[in-house]
Amino acid sequence: MRRSAALACAAGFCGFLIFLPSISHGWTNYDDPMFLLGETGWRGLGPSAWAWAFSSKVGCVYQPLAWLTYGLDYSLWGMDARGYHLQSALWHGLAAGLLFLVFRRLLELSKSGGERELDAAAIFSALAFALHPLRVESVSWAAERRDVVCAAFAAAAVLAYLKPRRSLAAVTGFLFLSLLAKGMTLTVPVALLALDFYPLKRIGPKGEGLREAIVEKWPLFALSVVFGLAGTMAQDRIRWTLAQHGVLSRVAQAGYALAFYARKTVWSSGLMPLYELRPPLDPFAPEFLLSAAAVVAAAAFAWTRRRRQPWLAASFFWYAVLLFPVSGLFQFGPQLVADRYSLIACWPLAVLAGAALRTLEARRAAAAGGAILVALAIASTKQQSYWANSEDLWTRVLSADPGCATAHGSLGVLRATSGRFDEAKAEFQRAIDAFPGCVADQERLAVLIREGVSSEEERRLRAAVEVNAVCRKARSNTAAVLAQTGDLKGALKILEDAVLLDPADQGASLNLAHARAASRGTNP
Repeated sequence: MRRSAALACAAGFCGFLIFLPSISHGWTNYDDPMFLLGETGWRGLGPSAWAWAFSSKVGCVYQPLAWLTYGLDYSLWGMDARGYHLQSALWHGLAAGLLFLVFRRLLELSKSGGERELDAAAIFSALAFALHPLRVESVSWAAERRDVVCAAFAAAAVLAYLKPRRSLAAVTGFLFLSLLAKGMTLTVPVALLALDFYPLKRIGPKGEGLREAIVEKWPLFALSVVFGLAGTMAQDRIRWTLAQHGVLSRVAQAGYALAFYARKTVWSSGLMPLYELRPPLDPFAPEFLLSAAAVVAAAAFAWTRRRRQPWLAASFFWYAVLLFPVSGLFQFGPQLVADRYSLIACWPLAVLAGAALRTLEARRAAAAGGAILVALAIASTKQQSYWANSEDLWTRVLSADPGCATAHGSLGVLRATSGRFDEAKAEFQRAIDAFPGCVADQERLAVLIREGVSSEEERRLRAAVEVNAVCRKARSNTAAVLAQTGDLKGALKILEDAVLLDPADQGASLNLAHARAASRGTNP
């Protein structure tokens, strides 16, 4: 028991230590302004902050527990970004320590060796997870605190479930806290059925015991339904419709995601802060067809081996179920895939890595395991450097994806903030050009709205421009730059159209008020 506790602490410390470089980072303009710099309701731990946290839908996410952790940061060190990065690294360390205990229990139940062999395999699995560069986005991005808080409580829930004398009340409590941080664990109740199949063996290969396993988890399923509804209500403004992103495209995206995270776990080269989804997606493109073929082959292989190698089927099921909400079938936001989505779904891959290492002779296992962990640590440190500031962040994205509209728009904001207006306008134009149909759609829609014409064409155009928030923001930002450089007439036209198309765009409304006041020579 003491040995396991010591190794858990060691795994947690290493998980924290690897992110020391991130603690010195500042803020970026990738959602940090929207969540942290531009909002004040979460600041502090008083009654008003608690009420705000549980009612807020900022950024179209429901994350009350994450908001409260930010409130703690503010109480301790104000708006010093280093303190926020420190707490994120601590949460990640806590998750790594808990995952050592989870992985140790899983390996023990699967009878993978003696005590020392189990400890060695579990510590390798925990460190392979904690040091992997796929974790960087969740830990180094201040606005993504919800990931690491969610993962820590999810690990505690799974650990409670695996205990010999498990308490479903404890499992439910930890899952509740996890969902309060982020809805990424909505499908954990279903994923736990994989553990019931193997290694707990409460479900037989023909489904014996399945009904009982489902019925006992009704409190967990109830939580998933409640938080699923809360998350759906929060994300109503960034949800893609079937007209924008069809069923076949979503299936292709989901297959690509399942292959992507497994592939990047094995070989992490080319990770980026943003993999932009550009409509329309061609489901018959080679990368999507190859991914679908790989997923189908893996699923078929796992199914046919479920009796002789049940761990394979259980691992695939866990992986697929945990990725299900973020696979693209229910598309939110501008990303095709995102490194952060691998945070919980890839736990079985880490366990399999530890079990595979266990098959080697002790010295070879130590040498191979050590080399792998060193390589992961180096890659993770390098990946963190891209999150040091906004310039490095978006330059990294554009180095691999020169047509990324989000990156161009964000660089434009950065240039405008530093007074480099000509460069800012050029970046905004590049963002607009990334969606060539977006400008024409917005202009046609503005005409229809002005004329008061309600038609199917108007509904189609509204659906078209709703997805392209980057393009819409790029035009609004262009107007802001024009106003700063004295072209108030040009700025007013763009801003009036922006507010007409999206009355809820507070930024455009505020800029329009300032531009109108400036044109009259008065204060807004």
